[in-house]
Amino acid sequence: MAEVLDALADGKWHTKREILEKAKLKPTQLETVIKFLEDYGFIAVDTAKGTVRLDEKLRKLLFQEASP
Repeated sequence: MAEVLDALADGKWHTKREILEKAKLKPTQLETVIKFLEDYGFIAVDTAKGTVRLDEKLRKLLFQEASP
């Protein structure tokens, strides 16, 4: 799951193919992770375009930069 979150860290829309390449998962593994993340509202899925992106609030929480 961490590999998928890292692949989505930029907050942009990504195709499943892009995520597979970055996360180095099998398609069935990716579908399981995407289903879990979508069920809990951690990602948005555009089924018409076949793209996925990380929820902005979660992205900020997970990837916030250290403040001075």
